[in-house]
Amino acid sequence: LPAAAQQTPARPAPAAKPAPAAQPDRGSPLAGLGSNSKEPIKIDADRLDVFDRENRAVYTGNVVAVQGDTTIRCTTLTIFFERQRGGAATPARAPAGGGDQNDAIRRIDCAGPVTIVSKDQVATGNDAVYDRVAGRVVMTGNVALSQGPNVTRGERLVYDVNAGVANVETAPGGRVRGLFVPGSTPDAKPAAAAAPAPQKPAAAAAAQPRPARPPATN
Repeated sequence: LPAAAQQTPARPAPAAKPAPAAQPDRGSPLAGLGSNSKEPIKIDADRLDVFDRENRAVYTGNVVAVQGDTTIRCTTLTIFFERQRGGAATPARAPAGGGDQNDAIRRIDCAGPVTIVSKDQVATGNDAVYDRVAGRVVMTGNVALSQGPNVTRGERLVYDVNAGVANVETAPGGRVRGLFVPGSTPDAKPAAAAAPAPQKPAAAAAAQPRPARPPATN
């Protein structure tokens, strides 16, 4: 008798890998404000007043502050910093330095109008406060968040830098307004182009010529 065919045992299916934990949303333009301590803060303004005893520096006049991909424009920018050991904490060391020097910044107040831009996202308001200790950004007065044609409007915005959560509020009796255009965000995938319908083979216009009939004989 022929030997029985050996049957290979089926291998168990590999265990499914657990889905990665959701990361905090960093899409808001406020996320880049002070979120990376290694990035220096570069500030340009018409005037700078340093109040060393109060640990405060005030930039006024066409203020432009840049940190990484985030740019802040406002009328007046006030930096509150902590005095470091071994000397006074000057604003030249706190905003422009990196690492431990940048950790001297405690709070940043922006008097507006205030515009915060990060890549293609923009946040505007009358005033803004970044509390580095609490990890929170608060914008007040005619707040608007926009990305392309998508816009959200309110009177007050509170953004948790660590959690990546933004809350838009309005005055009593008011309402938060939003306008969203489907497919307008960069992450939206464009619709696949419709494949052209297969063309039917055209009928042979030039068929093989019929053989000529022989001439009729009388």
